[in-house]
Amino acid sequence: MTGSGIFLNYKGDIDCPVIDTLLMDLKNTSEFQELFTTIRKRTYSMIVESMENVYKHAVLNSRDDIRLPEILVKNEEKQITIRTGNSIPEGKKEKLIKKLEYVNSLGCDELKKLHEIRINYQQVAEDNGAGLGLISIAIKSGNKLSYEFSPLVPGYLYFELEISLNK
Repeated sequence: MTGSGIFLNYKGDIDCPVIDTLLMDLKNTSEFQELFTTIRKRTYSMIVESMENVYKHAVLNSRDDIRLPEILVKNEEKQITIRTGNSIPEGKKEKLIKKLEYVNSLGCDELKKLHEIRINYQQVAEDNGAGLGLISIAIKSGNKLSYEFSPLVPGYLYFELEISLNK
């Protein structure tokens, strides 16, 4: 990986042991350790949140013979780019778009206020999250979140999220 600009490039099923291994490997790369402390900590936090989102929301796996979950972290000249991908049920697309567009429509102060509201939100049984992860990522990134959907098999889409952090 030295000199490639890629800190992490993984495709496969994601579970807690895989996440732990990937994070340990990431922390041990000299390229990652050479980042300024603030950038390194923000990047690490966004990677953790992104992996947790993939782990919680991916619905198909390698046994389904489809596109696997993935995470790519690149060190570019002026920014760090984190790109994740995972399968989702087609029926969740509109709700996810609404969350992403809402988060992208807010400024930094508004995101911080929303974060405070959501962190104190009482989660109800049918709700699978307060959107706190996306809000947290947007705050740390300071940039808009990019995303796209691709068809997989009937009833499922592949969701890709790209996060950038200016150095």
